[in-house]
Amino acid sequence: MIRDGCTIDVPARGTSPASRRRRTIFLAAEEDSVMGRPLRLLLALAALPFAVAPQCGGPKQVALTLDGLEAPVRVRVDGLGVPHVFAETDTDMARVQGFVHARDRFWKMDITRREVDGTLGEVFGESRLDADIQMRAFGLHRAAARSFETLTPREREVLEAYAAGVNAWIAQVRAGARPLPAEYADLELSAASLRDWTALDTLVIGKGIAASLSLDIDAGLVERLEAYCAAGLAADPPFDGAALLFGDVQRVAPMDPAATVPDATGTRPYTDAPPEPITCASVGLAARAAERFRDKAEATPFLAKAMGRHERQIGSNEWGLTKDVTVGAVPIIANDPHLSLGTPPEFYENHLVVANDPVEGPMNVSGVTFPGVPFVILGQNQHVTWGATTNPLDVTDLFRDRLVKNRTDCRDEQGRRQTFCIETGGELKHVVAEVVLPYLLNTPGDGEIDNLQDAGLSVADPGAVAFTVPFRSYGPIVDVEDTGIFFGGAVNETAVLTLQYTGFQATGELRTFRIWNRARDLAEFRAGLDEFDVGGQNWAYADADGNVGYFSSAEVPLRTDLEQGAVVGLPPFFVRDGVSGANNWISDPARSQGQAIPYAILPYDEMPQTLNPPNGFFSNANNDPAGTSLDNDPLNQRRLSDPGAIYYLSGGYSDGLRSGRITQLLRDAIASGKKISVEDMKRWQTNVQQRDAELMTPFVLAAFANAQAPGAPPELAALAADARVEEAIGRLAAWDWSTPTGIAQGWDASDQNGERLAPVPPAEVQASIAATIYNVWRAKLIRSVIDPRLAALGVPGVGGTEALKALHHLLAAAPFTGVGLSGVDFFPEPAALPAEARRDAALLGALESALDALASDAYAAAFGNSTDQDDYRWGLLHRKTFGHELGGSFSLPPFAGFEDVAPGLAGMARDGGFEVVNASGFNARADGVDAFRFGGGPVRRYVGMGSFPSGAPGEVVGYNAVPSVVGDPPNTAQLRQWLTGDHHTVQMQEAAVAQQTVRVETFTAPPE
Repeated sequence: MIRDGCTIDVPARGTSPASRRRRTIFLAAEEDSVMGRPLRLLLALAALPFAVAPQCGGPKQVALTLDGLEAPVRVRVDGLGVPHVFAETDTDMARVQGFVHARDRFWKMDITRREVDGTLGEVFGESRLDADIQMRAFGLHRAAARSFETLTPREREVLEAYAAGVNAWIAQVRAGARPLPAEYADLELSAASLRDWTALDTLVIGKGIAASLSLDIDAGLVERLEAYCAAGLAADPPFDGAALLFGDVQRVAPMDPAATVPDATGTRPYTDAPPEPITCASVGLAARAAERFRDKAEATPFLAKAMGRHERQIGSNEWGLTKDVTVGAVPIIANDPHLSLGTPPEFYENHLVVANDPVEGPMNVSGVTFPGVPFVILGQNQHVTWGATTNPLDVTDLFRDRLVKNRTDCRDEQGRRQTFCIETGGELKHVVAEVVLPYLLNTPGDGEIDNLQDAGLSVADPGAVAFTVPFRSYGPIVDVEDTGIFFGGAVNETAVLTLQYTGFQATGELRTFRIWNRARDLAEFRAGLDEFDVGGQNWAYADADGNVGYFSSAEVPLRTDLEQGAVVGLPPFFVRDGVSGANNWISDPARSQGQAIPYAILPYDEMPQTLNPPNGFFSNANNDPAGTSLDNDPLNQRRLSDPGAIYYLSGGYSDGLRSGRITQLLRDAIASGKKISVEDMKRWQTNVQQRDAELMTPFVLAAFANAQAPGAPPELAALAADARVEEAIGRLAAWDWSTPTGIAQGWDASDQNGERLAPVPPAEVQASIAATIYNVWRAKLIRSVIDPRLAALGVPGVGGTEALKALHHLLAAAPFTGVGLSGVDFFPEPAALPAEARRDAALLGALESALDALASDAYAAAFGNSTDQDDYRWGLLHRKTFGHELGGSFSLPPFAGFEDVAPGLAGMARDGGFEVVNASGFNARADGVDAFRFGGGPVRRYVGMGSFPSGAPGEVVGYNAVPSVVGDPPNTAQLRQWLTGDHHTVQMQEAAVAQQTVRVETFTAPPE
């Protein structure tokens, strides 16, 4: 037992372990949550620079019973709140893992499954009804059920054990033995309302996660193309609307040309062909249907994310080094996945040890998973280590199909007559109708507990019946032109939109992680990779044999027209023609490559990959791994195995800025000849230099020099004579593009072990001011060059990233004309000046506008209308709140004692910026005191070596997470590390874990 008055040794900041000061902390013995107790101990540890274990009395011992266990299971909880589970079998491990997940994160587990299966209204009420309707029609929960049917008996057994562990915790809550998570009480729900967990729920969460990473709904783009084409034809003189959209303002080409495999190897997995520009043909009818669907999808948060993926600033970073370039001659990988940074967090860190499962054998794996999912998703075992970034492979198509009714030849695969079919390629394919009622709605605020009411929908109401098309991967019909076809009468044919997505099929991603948790070498890792069917990823890999590699995964369907060498109609990232059959996915019911989906797929050997790259490194940050988009045309490459077929991966890769910075850091380090260390990798993960600033500031610096030159036009000379502009130019010229907070209350990577340094280094102050000026200038430039020109042409605007890429493309053109591929002049004023002078006037005018804004009421909450540029500290703008679904006191701050940076400035100040490696981005068009707050970022930072001395992998790797369970006193030690960019060591051996243990829980089966 822990005794009151226990003394804990705490290393003083900046000292060695041998130089210590001592603090006395009085401890209580209460217990409840793994990640929140012992209550006073962990609250005390949360205030320390990093967590340590008590040195007196030993860790607290707790005995617990759990039905179904075959042998005792021991859980050691360390000072960071990480549970280390030691079991004899996989089923015992899964049972306890389920219990611990539920105890620490049940709220997160529950709302995640409910968002996917369309039952959020049962928790939040009527406000979620429309979203529930769309999600039930969408059918990811039905896809999970298909996957469940393909599980092996052993896989089902493990998932059932995990579910039993969750349900054991639920039973204790219902019995009053454990507290109900605070969120439910806030919504007037009792423990009786908690829905039991099932093995299927885990697959529902898996399908939702995979879709969140891979589903890309191509609805808005065709609308935009139609508007641009129509405006171009109506203009006097006319312009090329398609060229304006894809050649000028929504370019596929990245801003930085970093490409994973070409940079790592000097080779590409395809051959080039001449580009073929997109035209305005085949747009109109599809655009109107897409608009109706987009309106519904954007009102559904889950689907809205799939509509606006590129502007969400969500992605990941990874890179790897061969043993030839590292200290110690071992391969090293780094990985930081970027997801929404909320509370509770998306990931859950755990260490799982199975002594010797009778079927699978021993296992020792550490890493993270999603609450609700057993095993480890990203991590390391004693032989291999792996990480991941999202690869936006195009595995989704939206088809404009023809729906027919009451045709005698409309039959299913068994020849049975069906009411509805789609007509495609001269054949009829049946449609399945499923009633998805009832919808139950909670009524929070009425003062009654568990008062769920039926929404009152009947079978005749929209949303009561879901229509899916098995031929299109069981994809849903998401828009119907004439809904009269469902209600009798003379309507027997109408146009519909059908969404085809590989993830609607039965797939086996969870099998991948079960294999990897025990993988001993590259061959076994690749065997697991073969099972990863959907949810496109880039994998970083290293092993104890000295290998390091990059692999991409997901089953990429082959389209009929692309395999025949030419795009028919619109490309795959638009609404496609389903009636002719020319755009259909090629059928492969025999699954000739062992794939999960019954369609032909791009062979594994043609997917981007490299093992032990000859250039000593690889890097990926959601950028183009093969380089197919660098020429602004992702469809003008040919397959190596079939030169008559188009090699197509995606039209939606990132802007290349994060990957460009990482690639630059790696190349410079390798070129220096100095061996790269783990410490270098950890430092680079927290890099906050804006690559866009490095590319864009030379233009405004040159403009100022031109404006100061003898004979400069008066308009330019006046801008250069503005003392404020001159001062700002000096700051930008001296800037290293880094983005520290510059304030004492800010959290920066230069701080140490979760403790802020004081005073703020002068260099950080100056960089902070420059960061503020640059980021507001960039917004003003976009808003004064791109936005008004598109508005004048009568066309919709584009996202902030697209607008920034457009600006850079125009400014980098040599010679500069200001005229795009469309023939549109983006720098038309002042008309009397030559093009270069008009450009410079726009650049300096935007800077003057930015300085005006910073001193205005729009930024007064941060800068108090000051005209003194020394006051423009970046941390007052760049802030983070770890938001919760219920907001208020559940969000952080104020949860866990953290505070806003200042009154009227919500959130904590943290270093970072637009598309920096230490991801913390915002819209490139951001302008305003609250516009630079960021939502997503690294939910885990990890550096791993492919060498595991003494059988103890993880001695020199670490990662961070965000805080613990809401509704329980939190352990914030990892959050503080995360804020200051520090790491902790991953411990894989029980002897080492024991040194850091603050609590030991022993689970046994109840006595007979």
